[in-house]
Amino acid sequence: MRSTQFIAFLQLAFAGNMLASTTIPLVSTEFGTVFDAPMKIGNQSFQMLVDTGSSDTYVMENGYTCINATTNGQLPQEDCLYANKTYRSSRTQRRIANENFGIEYGAGIASGFMAYEQVSLGNLTVKKQKVGIANRSNPMGDGVNSGLLGLAYPSITSAHPGNRTDNTTYWYNRLPYDPLVNTMHKQGLIEPYFSLALARSPRNQSTAFGGYLTLGGLPPVSYSPEFSVMPVEIMDLPSNFTSGKGVRSYWATTVKGATFGVESNNITTVALDSQVFVDSGNYVTYLPASIVDKVNGLFSPPAVFNEELQAALVDCAAEPPKFGLTIGNQTFFHNGSDLLFQISDGVCVSSLVASEKIPLDISVNVLGVSFLKNVLTVFDFGRNEMRFSKLLDVERNQTRLTSNGTQSPGISSGVRRSLIPSWGFVTVLISLGLTLVLRL
Repeated sequence: MRSTQFIAFLQLAFAGNMLASTTIPLVSTEFGTVFDAPMKIGNQSFQMLVDTGSSDTYVMENGYTCINATTNGQLPQEDCLYANKTYRSSRTQRRIANENFGIEYGAGIASGFMAYEQVSLGNLTVKKQKVGIANRSNPMGDGVNSGLLGLAYPSITSAHPGNRTDNTTYWYNRLPYDPLVNTMHKQGLIEPYFSLALARSPRNQSTAFGGYLTLGGLPPVSYSPEFSVMPVEIMDLPSNFTSGKGVRSYWATTVKGATFGVESNNITTVALDSQVFVDSGNYVTYLPASIVDKVNGLFSPPAVFNEELQAALVDCAAEPPKFGLTIGNQTFFHNGSDLLFQISDGVCVSSLVASEKIPLDISVNVLGVSFLKNVLTVFDFGRNEMRFSKLLDVERNQTRLTSNGTQSPGISSGVRRSLIPSWGFVTVLISLGLTLVLRL
């Protein structure tokens, strides 16, 4: 018998058929840790990182300056690792007076000016969308994308008053605005939700098919008919992060428990009751050390914590344990291959990191791409809820067709591994350590 949660979901999905929906095939880069979507800004085509852990859409401007994150010295543009394709001012651009763009991610900082532009994603076009035009950035690219598509709530958008903002205050003094998907809904283009199904790529393949982002509908993948329906919670953040207002910001909910063990008939379930937020821009998952340390110790051979990395090194051929997280009325188990990822040739780390290692005065847990590859996730900003279903298959349904039916171009797999952490704000702790590994 179908659950009432699933029936409610079907009713919403049926209602959603009244408006358009569009499905965007994604590109997976950085050995299956970064996911990019094709979009147009000012009728110029770019690949943009898909990030449910931030809210702004920004693109790198032609002639931008690449800045060293430590010394603030200027670097060659190629060191920033963005694609060669950059944004040029178009006839549809309208620069916004007395507003500037400035954002800080775990991977670095990007800044510039705010503008209205025509933006297309899939087969839908918004005529007047606020975007950031970045003319300065730390190295944050993946060799494929030219910027970022933010999909979180308006309260953490990064427009600021005046023509320039001190980059130490990017978390504060915001001028919130509607992100792209919110604008699409308000303009009557989509129902107020989007869904994400990430694909699993071969470990040694740096660039591959990445799954689907669907606006106002569900992607063409196989999934369980049972959904866990969870309210989006207000995160316990410093009030100045959200302009002094206690409002929804990140896609946050509660994990009720964790299940882990070496054999299916010998597993342990531990109650958690921990708030988490879901972040497609984060390739690691942050959970309490009481869980992470035990799971990492169950790899065969065990993962070993590395102080420089602030992460656990693990043999790339190690046998991973069983691991699942309970959300709502279901436990979502991870495919074992998602519990570790490659950071360079022959070097792998666990995708689980203790949230206590985050160097902030707040405790934050994050479900990153290692979790998202195992679920179909619906992000509903109309009902302020998320819906999770067990993902049964993405790879078999992959297509090389773009949203307008034309064949998508092949993308070179020769991308240089930059190994920056997620774009989400909590990953400062490993940015220096992971970069160091590549230089050894």
